[in-house]
Amino acid sequence: MSKKISFILSTVVLVIIDQISKYLIIINKNKLPKVIINNILKVNYCENRGIAFGIGEGTVQLVSIITIVIIVIILIAIYINYSKIDNKMLLGSCVMIAGGIGNLIDRIFRLYVVDFIDFSALFNFPIFNFADICVVIGVIIIGIAYLTIDRGENIEKDSCKK
Repeated sequence: MSKKISFILSTVVLVIIDQISKYLIIINKNKLPKVIINNILKVNYCENRGIAFGIGEGTVQLVSIITIVIIVIILIAIYINYSKIDNKMLLGSCVMIAGGIGNLIDRIFRLYVVDFIDFSALFNFPIFNFADICVVIGVIIIGIAYLTIDRGENIEKDSCKK
């Protein structure tokens, strides 16, 4: 299977996982919150009408447009530089784009993002979802890929010694 098809299929699968998880939360929201691990993790239902951590509440259209622009820019960059992109960078982009699309779908069709992973009993942290995890993991993978790119630079091992 080609890298392009793997990229597309992986992105679609991650978006589907995100949307199924949110659908399951929505249809079961009357049974929530549900403690999964005492004093650590619970599943909860939260409508996030902003962006990360609820910042920018009420700006759904603007956030949606910005998200679309960012995704398009990333896809264009991948298309233009495809032959030079290593697998780590492609994987990170795939995971990050899937997360962006997952939350974009919520914003377009629900006008809010469904969040449900709740660690607030352990520490004060906002509730989040699978798409958020994808964005963060994608950014981390891209960062690692960027830091480990072989740029063909010759660095002497003892360059600090005189």
